[in-house]
Amino acid sequence: MIKNEFYYLDDSMKKLREEVLLNIYNNVKINHAIFNLTDLDIYSDDSSFFSRLSKSVRSSFLDNGVILTNEQEECLNILSKSNLFISAPTSFGKTFIALEYIARNVKKIDDAVFVVPTIALMNELRKKCYHYFGDTYTLITSDAELEQYYSESKKIIIVVPERISTRSFQKYLDEKNIDFLVYDEIYKLNSNKGDSIHNNERLIKMNYTYKYLIEKSNKILLLGPFIKNVEFNRSKIKIEKFITNLNLVYNKIIFDENFTDYYGRTTDKRFIYFDSPKNIVNFLEKNIPILPYVEFDKNIIEWISNSIHPDWYYIEYLKKGIGIHHGKTPIFLRKYIENEYSKGNIHTILCTSTLVEGINTPTNSLIVYDKPRGVFELNNLIGRVGRLNTKKPKIGNIYIRNREIYEMYDPDTWIDLNILYEDENIVTIDAEDESLYLEKEPSPESQEKITTLTNALHEKFKLNYSDVIDAGIEFKLLQRFVLEFDTITNYPKEFDVIKDIKYKLLSEDNKYLDGLKLSKYSFSSEITTAKNYLQLDPVYLLLVSTKGMKSVIDKFTDIYGNYSRKDINFFIDTLFQIDEFIKFKMTKMISIYELFDQKGLFDTTKNRAFIQSINMIKSYSNSIDGYERILTDLGFPKEDFLLISSNFDNYSQVKGTESKLKEFKKETKFQELSPFGKKIISEL
Repeated sequence: MIKNEFYYLDDSMKKLREEVLLNIYNNVKINHAIFNLTDLDIYSDDSSFFSRLSKSVRSSFLDNGVILTNEQEECLNILSKSNLFISAPTSFGKTFIALEYIARNVKKIDDAVFVVPTIALMNELRKKCYHYFGDTYTLITSDAELEQYYSESKKIIIVVPERISTRSFQKYLDEKNIDFLVYDEIYKLNSNKGDSIHNNERLIKMNYTYKYLIEKSNKILLLGPFIKNVEFNRSKIKIEKFITNLNLVYNKIIFDENFTDYYGRTTDKRFIYFDSPKNIVNFLEKNIPILPYVEFDKNIIEWISNSIHPDWYYIEYLKKGIGIHHGKTPIFLRKYIENEYSKGNIHTILCTSTLVEGINTPTNSLIVYDKPRGVFELNNLIGRVGRLNTKKPKIGNIYIRNREIYEMYDPDTWIDLNILYEDENIVTIDAEDESLYLEKEPSPESQEKITTLTNALHEKFKLNYSDVIDAGIEFKLLQRFVLEFDTITNYPKEFDVIKDIKYKLLSEDNKYLDGLKLSKYSFSSEITTAKNYLQLDPVYLLLVSTKGMKSVIDKFTDIYGNYSRKDINFFIDTLFQIDEFIKFKMTKMISIYELFDQKGLFDTTKNRAFIQSINMIKSYSNSIDGYERILTDLGFPKEDFLLISSNFDNYSQVKGTESKLKEFKKETKFQELSPFGKKIISEL
């Protein structure tokens, strides 16, 4: 139920504000009354008594160098009394409002939960929370941390829905209510076809998390950009809407069909947006940067050369101040590129929406090279440019060289957000999951499938479907596992188990393996067909390797000694994609195994290969002590995990991962870390 609606979408005010911002950026003298009228007085240098009084009232509790706008202050006032939905441009400071609210209410907020859609955003938010609240709250971004600090009285839990165990998270929340829930980038819950529908599994998981959390929360803040309306028809939550077009930065759209000056400089940092990693590689082949080497950390370059491969193309571009950032880029390198870009050592990032929509790193300019999926995505990309800086404001430039993209741009086209859970209808093609997890009425066809699987689970395995829901297992995956149960659990060799998991159970997810087709490499013979694969299986080799990726890369170069530079780069890219496949796709099997194992359905002798395969997957994605997932997210390469976690037992009295890492810096073993690890700890 919507209590009140606050709309600030006046077009004439928007135009006036743009004129004022342009004058501000051009150092034109502006009357103080205009600043007040447009809510841009954060830029004003007026030192009169009333001006100083007004600003002191709106001074941030979180950061005394920040003056809140009138609208931000209004949001905080509303939030003090009610739940709140905020829709505003990216520069409005929505996440800052959430952090400011915590700072103003530390005494009454013990458990705060942030839900974010990406690992990049989770890492960025964790860094901010540690900076502002590290002495007050324990930060949690993984199951292991949740288990370790279960009894701590004050916690900030940051969740990427598909990254946290449904069972452990729900167990905690069944015992405690959430004092403050923040669901960031709420548009990711959108069920409108053509927007989020391309990834049903993720969409349903995020909506299930939303459904569960809003029922458990005392105070709710929902945040998103460019949303003109949203309804809460099923949840009936009492919430006020605050919808504004207050934009605090000025960006300039530049259309130039002949634009070729792609790469930035230290004084003009830029993102280049692509719609896929493949298009980044194609672009680099056509647009080789004629740039000098920048002053760079030689230890980093040397480590990457030794630990991955000296011909890996990332190295050459890093030397020139160019970062490559997408879903296939290893997390430790993504984090490094983000940090070095913030410092200015990297001036250009070639990226997909993984970066542009994922973090709030300031950028001077954006080149929209590929066509976004729609007007909303284009608006959101552009909104990331020209971050707020009241002391030294600088116009953000957006370069578009494709007329179709330029004509697509319409900053006044905002969306009606249709949250999947709030829609009574079945929208996705994964109808059974949508029905079961979001409690929707299934069609007769879906109901028949659900009944058939439910009966099979009960009759053969004595399992109830409620147990499946608690474990967060997908319907189709479970359906296939039940069908293949007698075969896959009785293989004598782990290799065969892994093969069936890849190709039979995870059939929608195994696109990651496409890069293993022999025909894609220069050394393949003319008689090679698309069905022929490399002589090695990197998935299995990664699972059994004790030396990580380097040993698999060496295996490839040993077998195919006549590989080209393009071959080795394609293989390494594929290998990092397989690494993600193991961590985020194959790990789905762990929940299935644990569900069946609770009923004593496995024999350690008869099902040895299956059990061992699950243990291999489990240990690959997370160490026994749980620190591997935490350290991965913080940006440590795998080579650092054992060194760090083996010492963490000595700091049992130290609260929080960051504090433990500070203690580790005092150890002699700190010097044995990779340069990535040393840099992360030194900068805490």
